[in-house]
Amino acid sequence: MASRAYNNQTRQQLQTELKQRIVEAAVQMHAQKGGLGTSYADIAQAAGVSLPTVYKHFPQLDTLFQSCTAHVAQAAPALPVDSILAAPDLASAALQLVDAMDQLNAYFEPWLVWRDHGRNQFLAELGAQRRQQLTGLCAAILARHGLTGGAALWESLLHFELWHRLVRGHQLPRAEVRRSLHQLLLAVAGPLPATSSSAGPT
Repeated sequence: MASRAYNNQTRQQLQTELKQRIVEAAVQMHAQKGGLGTSYADIAQAAGVSLPTVYKHFPQLDTLFQSCTAHVAQAAPALPVDSILAAPDLASAALQLVDAMDQLNAYFEPWLVWRDHGRNQFLAELGAQRRQQLTGLCAAILARHGLTGGAALWESLLHFELWHRLVRGHQLPRAEVRRSLHQLLLAVAGPLPATSSSAGPT
């Protein structure tokens, strides 16, 4: 019995490692060809496994996308939400937010550049969820400093598409893009209320 349990555990461990290898290969191929441009045969070749093995572990494309996005997100730079919300003034909060989003956009660029979210429901819903989360954070930052409204505009200015157009399309230095976006965020926010200096915890 002990030998059988050991063998089962070993087999399960091997299957887990094999599945992880497939995910890692898929992530690399998605960065090179896009999620929807990558075939299961591409992934099988990159992972060094048979095509039926890939289908066995990921019979549905959305299941593969879910595992791949989780794998990519695990190594993504952390968004310092607490630090941003604790910033003493709106300019400091906006600067931290711009810097953090610049790092995130640069990190996710190899996968976002393919714009697969426009052709796949799972990725579209994931993108919408992330936009909603960022909009909520922007609203919390503005509210923290006594402002209402403007969160949707902030989210749009921080969106990957604008960052990518400026950095890659117009080939602007990222430092210049960060400065410009910071100024735009503050311009969109408008003048601060007279009581904003005492907003939030002391």
